[in-house]
Amino acid sequence: MKKLYLALAITSAITGAQVSAADINFSGYGSIRAGLTLDDDHFPRNFDYDDKIDFKPESVFALQAQTNINKDWSATLVMQARGEDDFELDARWAYLNYRISPETTLTMGRFALPYFRNSDTQDIGYSHNYSKMPRSIYRGQEFDVIEGVRLTHATYVGDGDITFKGSFGSFSGQASTANGDVDTKLNNIVQLSVEYSYEWFSVFAGILNAEIALDIDDQLDGGLMASLPGYTVRDNKVYNPANVAVYDMTETYMDEDNTLYISTGFTIDLEEWIFNAEYATYEIEDSFSETSEAYYVSAGYRFDRTTISLVVEDVKFADDYDNASSADPFVNGYLSAVNDSFARPSEYDSQGIHVRYDASAGIAYKLEYTYATDDLEDESNSIVTFGVDFVF
Repeated sequence: MKKLYLALAITSAITGAQVSAADINFSGYGSIRAGLTLDDDHFPRNFDYDDKIDFKPESVFALQAQTNINKDWSATLVMQARGEDDFELDARWAYLNYRISPETTLTMGRFALPYFRNSDTQDIGYSHNYSKMPRSIYRGQEFDVIEGVRLTHATYVGDGDITFKGSFGSFSGQASTANGDVDTKLNNIVQLSVEYSYEWFSVFAGILNAEIALDIDDQLDGGLMASLPGYTVRDNKVYNPANVAVYDMTETYMDEDNTLYISTGFTIDLEEWIFNAEYATYEIEDSFSETSEAYYVSAGYRFDRTTISLVVEDVKFADDYDNASSADPFVNGYLSAVNDSFARPSEYDSQGIHVRYDASAGIAYKLEYTYATDDLEDESNSIVTFGVDFVF
């Protein structure tokens, strides 16, 4: 409620202030979406639905206020409320733009981290043809948004458009893991991306490097001592029942470990046909979570107001147990289980069909049917979602 009162106070102050330089422009977007699984035997953990219809997981509302302070400076504030967070109002974006030149803009504040092609617009359901952006790539991590600076340069190369983005900043908050949300810090985030568009074809490539720290030390220590009676963890060292040190837990902790994201994708939008594909891989060095790969491929066709898209997705993690290096086989067994519990439950593949119907200006109805298989359990289920996306 405090955040809501703060947002209302900010909005009141904005609308009540005498802004001589320019008017304040209000706009917004949102999605009202419901979903459920068609079977109660297994609930795919990447889709947040069960066999009871639920309107919360993918519903969202947002209001944007934007003003031009003068010919060079502008300010933007986006307040957003997600159903998955009980519609608690949050400052999704809050930043200043400085126009260095007609082609170059400096952004300062809280903004989307563009390490995937559609990072800037993934929350705006109306902007794409999917019920929800493919989850293999757009998994909704909190660090999709960071605090820092970004430089954007857009120009022409031949008959095509090219856009460069470079960001530097940090993130402090929570991130989702297979074992729940954990306190997370990303420091010294450096992001670079380029996108080139020519008529019906566009291609994107990006890279991100950062130092990541997950607050899971106590969780890992407690799990080991609960799983192996007689073993203790003191000062980051594991001691067996004979009080002999058999492992250094810093080999498993995620404390200022280096992480590297690489992503690429392309779009072909030719007459009625639309093809999209994105691929991403990331690696966290010196930790229990080494390398992952994810991709989606989609093909769509427009029928007047209706667009039908077929989507195939896949997420895989490398089976790397380098941190299970203790001379004690019981400790290694626990460490291997940790690797599996944090990474492998997120492995899945899916095949889906998404239908979009443009009902009127600013309104699009969406329907999705997806058949998803969790690789670890080798269990599958069908998910259906439906709803409306809007902009104003």
